[in-house]
Amino acid sequence: MKKTPFSESKKTLPKYLTKTEIDVILNQANHDNGKHSRRNYLMLLTLFRTGMRVSDLVNLKKENIKEDCVIVRMGKGRKDRMIPLDFNLRNLLLTYSDKLNKDVRIFSITSRQVNNIIKKYDQPSHAHTFRHSFAVYYLKCGGSIRVLQKILGHAHIGTTEVYLDIVGKDVKEDYNKIPWG
Repeated sequence: MKKTPFSESKKTLPKYLTKTEIDVILNQANHDNGKHSRRNYLMLLTLFRTGMRVSDLVNLKKENIKEDCVIVRMGKGRKDRMIPLDFNLRNLLLTYSDKLNKDVRIFSITSRQVNNIIKKYDQPSHAHTFRHSFAVYYLKCGGSIRVLQKILGHAHIGTTEVYLDIVGKDVKEDYNKIPWG
């Protein structure tokens, strides 16, 4: 079928969790009595508040945590990038990694293990769901699409713009909930 300006794209929108759903998962991880509950909570919190890829998380070193950002070294595409970091998360990461040498990975874990931890708290989700959730939440709170592109490390703005479709769909659904009559 030939595309016209009026034909709709059939692209699949990324699956994401609402802030409330993320909060439920974080609360479960935070109150879990398991051996690695503190680590699990901090990993999930970091994924959601930074939007980093799971590979960035498992390769995160103490030396990459700066005053107001995390430096991702040799991320996807072998590129470095900077991700803003809120003060509280920075302090939690530094406290957790306090006894580690600066060049040691903070979370000694694999990407597969991270995804298994996420499934423990929310069966259908995976690490990339947290990345999508970060992006949608960021835009819903008024964040810039260009800044989001930089945070996520997308080479092309079109890759990031898919999140605008989600936010636009949510706006329409919220609008339709209003009893105008």
